[in-house]
Amino acid sequence: MTGWRIVAYGLFALIAGCARGRRVEDPVPDVPLSRQRTIARAELGFRWPLTVGVGTLACDDTGAILFRSRGVTYVVSGTRPGALNLVPLRAPEPSPPPSKPLKRLPQAQRMDAFESMQRCESRRTGYEACQRTTLARFGLSREEWALIDAEGRERKWPPLPRGPMSVDPLVAAGRALCVPASGR
Repeated sequence: MTGWRIVAYGLFALIAGCARGRRVEDPVPDVPLSRQRTIARAELGFRWPLTVGVGTLACDDTGAILFRSRGVTYVVSGTRPGALNLVPLRAPEPSPPPSKPLKRLPQAQRMDAFESMQRCESRRTGYEACQRTTLARFGLSREEWALIDAEGRERKWPPLPRGPMSVDPLVAAGRALCVPASGR
């Protein structure tokens, strides 16, 4: 093969690869393709804040950051008529490692004990009896219970609510799409 053919094939492969990299499978309507891109969980790793693993990230003309998944457009930052709130797709914040776990019980049992005690606390009557029954069922002393209670509150075990993960990494990636191609 001659040198010019090798160069031509290489150039063709490079152009085809670039075109594939810019391809958006599920584009956001009324947003130029130059201001959209596919984004996936692998790109942000543990900072990925959504329950879906891939979608289209876009920046519209007003600077709103949008995310599209399965044909539905959501607002990440800003406002856009017709777009939905991102809340249903947001993943709960991860639980941090325990600072002082009760090591003689596996985490699953500690979580069960915590949930049982939380149910006891929510009762209007019979709290003391419920608490004694739970401690006996799990074979816990009051000191051990204090450790489990602290761990459960620290790690926000069920039934305690966890806040959603931050969408800041998506916003930052979306802001990069707001900059005109000539400004990059």
